[in-house]
Amino acid sequence: MRISTRFILVSTQHIENVGAAARAMKTMGFDDLALVSPRDPKAFQRHRVIQRASGAKDVLEKAKIFANIREAVDDRNIVCGTGMPFDMYQKRVGREYVEPRVFFDKLLLRENDLNSDGHIRLALIFGSEQTGMTESDMNKCDAMLGVPTNPTFGSLNLAAAVQLIAYDWRIAIGGNGSYEDVC
Repeated sequence: MRISTRFILVSTQHIENVGAAARAMKTMGFDDLALVSPRDPKAFQRHRVIQRASGAKDVLEKAKIFANIREAVDDRNIVCGTGMPFDMYQKRVGREYVEPRVFFDKLLLRENDLNSDGHIRLALIFGSEQTGMTESDMNKCDAMLGVPTNPTFGSLNLAAAVQLIAYDWRIAIGGNGSYEDVC
């Protein structure tokens, strides 16, 4: 089974979060980072971002910027959004959220149904720090992943959310070995 995983940050407002997310990804063995409509299109080159990446400059150097989510997921066969099942700031249309570990386990069980080439090309989408994913963006996803958190305060920092999802995916694909085993 071949697996490629892209982490997509949408409308990132605080550029330091880009560096922190790159670090979280690399720590878990992933290196495909994309931004969609970031506030600062030169975020990857900013000194503050490189400092926050703390050793993950290589992830920033190969990162890509896309104009919209459709472009960012064009080569993906599974698209997962992320969000808070309990949102304190906005009313959500009734939407089912799945715990990442549960979804990943089910995904791996049905990998043969995904694509004739047996390649899982997963996109993990993270919305803006302030508003999360829009309804329109969520509608582009095959599933919405939600980390079980405190129902009265479920807000995670963007990089923390990236790290939690990356960890669950790494464990699901057997990432107990070396860095090269899970990219």
